[in-house]
Amino acid sequence: MIKNKNQLKKKLKENKENLIFETIMNIHKPQLVGTKRKANKVQTNAFTLLTTKENGEVVDSWVYYTNTVKVADNIISYVDNMGKPFIQIKILEVA
Repeated sequence: MIKNKNQLKKKLKENKENLIFETIMNIHKPQLVGTKRKANKVQTNAFTLLTTKENGEVVDSWVYYTNTVKVADNIISYVDNMGKPFIQIKILEVA
């Protein structure tokens, strides 16, 4: 169970291949719900998820560890200025 940003950073650094990220909520792009992706680039302050655009192009989508990103109980949440999530990504650990 990944409970915070530091645990997520550690898991990504140790073995990003064992993590899959599934979008479970996206208010702006609901068609992405259910999409599963793998991490690609990992840096100290961010990581990327491989994302397929509508035209089929695969790009890196950056997830930065800012104050608007919360990590708790295997869920990454992007929150608005009221603290309400508008995007949530579930972290699936595979063996």
